[in-house]
Amino acid sequence: MPQATRRPNVIVFFTDQQRWDSTGVHGNSLDLTPNFDRLARQGVDVHYSFTCQPVCGPARSCLQTGMYATQTGVWKNSRTLAADAKTLAHYFTAAGYATGYIGKWHLAGNDPVPQEERGGYAYWLASNLLEFTSGPYDLVMYDNDNQPVKLPGYRVDAQTDAAIRYVDAHQAEPFFLFLSYIEPHHQNNLDDYPPPDGYRARYTGKAIPADLAALGGSTHAHLGG
Repeated sequence: MPQATRRPNVIVFFTDQQRWDSTGVHGNSLDLTPNFDRLARQGVDVHYSFTCQPVCGPARSCLQTGMYATQTGVWKNSRTLAADAKTLAHYFTAAGYATGYIGKWHLAGNDPVPQEERGGYAYWLASNLLEFTSGPYDLVMYDNDNQPVKLPGYRVDAQTDAAIRYVDAHQAEPFFLFLSYIEPHHQNNLDDYPPPDGYRARYTGKAIPADLAALGGSTHAHLGG
């Protein structure tokens, strides 16, 4: 496709349960997110924004459809997005884009996710509840045929490698890729936030946000402060 007529590719990097102040560009001092910070400084930083739903599934339904959770029907977790709901994938498909989804979905009823509950995404490498189908170094997602795919390495890295493969395979057409990480969401069966090997000591006991420090609970056990 001639460069002058090529439409821009779109990649959404989506993280789970990440506080705004965990990023360097928003004041965190631990150097956790250098690449995120660089992108924010070189692009548009929507500094004052919020999610219209604090719960996982409902928030995802709002993002995918542009509607409130009271309209999508996903007003709590474990609700399935209607098969006829118009998502980002449908609009990009109508505009002539290839569409792909990699990672955590959380808008279906079960794993693996049946095709009619995938929100219209043509390429699929995902799990409805990634925290239950995988571990930090044991990533399992499901492909278009709902066959399990086990990928090596730390989960975020493995998902990123899968996204790179998608990008490489779609150079001849504009594409929309939604890359949905579970991190920094906790690993449910461990009640922990497992970092890559070798990284835990780097951040243990360094800083705890004031509001979390005041709450008590398990924050100090997880962050070592």
